[in-house]
Amino acid sequence: MAKVLFIYKNQVLAEPFVEQFVKNGYDLEILFKEKLYYNQFSVWQRLINIFHRNVLKNNFYPITANQTNFEKYCEKSLEQLENSYFDYCLVIRGDLVPEFVLKKARAISNKMIGFQLDGISVSKKILSYRNYFDEIFVFDKDDIENNSDYHFKFITNCFFGKDFTTYTEEYDFFYIGQYLEERHKKIINLLTYLDYNTIKTNPLIYLNNDKDYPNIDSRINNLVIVSTYKENLKMVKKSSILIDMKRKEHNGLSLRFFEALQYRKKMITNNPTVKGYDFYHPDNIFVTDFENFDGLSDFLKKPYHPIDEKITDQYEFKNWIRRLFA
Repeated sequence: MAKVLFIYKNQVLAEPFVEQFVKNGYDLEILFKEKLYYNQFSVWQRLINIFHRNVLKNNFYPITANQTNFEKYCEKSLEQLENSYFDYCLVIRGDLVPEFVLKKARAISNKMIGFQLDGISVSKKILSYRNYFDEIFVFDKDDIENNSDYHFKFITNCFFGKDFTTYTEEYDFFYIGQYLEERHKKIINLLTYLDYNTIKTNPLIYLNNDKDYPNIDSRINNLVIVSTYKENLKMVKKSSILIDMKRKEHNGLSLRFFEALQYRKKMITNNPTVKGYDFYHPDNIFVTDFENFDGLSDFLKKPYHPIDEKITDQYEFKNWIRRLFA
């Protein structure tokens, strides 16, 4: 049984990885076990923040304080690893953790693997950490060509275990994401198209924000409290079609594509690179810029086209992690 150290700052997205490691028989140690809190400052830090804000006219001190507190959290978390040694260490988004964490993990791991599930253009710090890793995998093929000196390898995201259950679909469309003006506009464009073509729908759309934002459509919900990944999947299971909006900074496929594979859901996306993947089928995935929706009406009428298990199996966690640790 392989002994694995798992490091991922995003504790919400870490949950399904942890669950699958355990389910597949790995002897797992999680570095960040205790809940990580943000914006919880000491009395001294609050006083310093008042000084920065009112005297220095600087509103950025909370960023520094959060980073200081996170480093202390990391130091405390590392204490549990005394006298430990691991066959593998998997670090997701290694650019988000202090260098001393990676240095310690390297010293107590036989093989150290990194996975960047975001584009290198928004996580460039990982470049300076390359020497700590045996391999770093990226989810955007362009990052390999654009950073050839770093010898990255390509791997997609994955899905977390097969599920053959048939779920009752309550919603036609599902999307959840951080509020950005351009995303809001794309959703409005889609809803406008559906209305213009008298296509009746029952969408479930959430845009995360810590405050209200201008919204002219009651079908778009403001979600202030971030949902857990399991809560997110509950909504995926109840929906017919998943909406994906790629970031401009990369062309990698988000987790949404693999949730669609897992639960046999159709998708609408603005990521044209999906057409180059073996699981792509035009009956299942509609590619648009969210301005031109020609062909969408016909797409909505077509049933989901089953994908061969020989294709989908390679994206399941148990096979995905074997490729990382090979």
